[in-house]
Amino acid sequence: MRQGEAKEDGKMSEFQQELIQLAAVIKGENILTSYPDRVGKNMTVKQGKDYMEKAVRRFFQAGRYAKKMGVSNDHIVQMKPSLTTRSSKPTNTNP
Repeated sequence: MRQGEAKEDGKMSEFQQELIQLAAVIKGENILTSYPDRVGKNMTVKQGKDYMEKAVRRFFQAGRYAKKMGVSNDHIVQMKPSLTTRSSKPTNTNP
């Protein structure tokens, strides 16, 4: 248990980084080539908290939407990363 205020601008612990990797899997970002090498490595505690909250919120929304569409309760919702979370290098087709 923490004995004081959270150091939101501080670097995340190894355990916190592992929780961010779990959030990345929930978001479907584990299929990206940057996972797990870069996910959460340079985040502050506050950024990690925000990332985790958004991942869980998005996962629950997808589950509720699937249920609303009549998907069986036995079905596992698999998330796909959004295009805005991908970092890619521009391709040069004109040398």
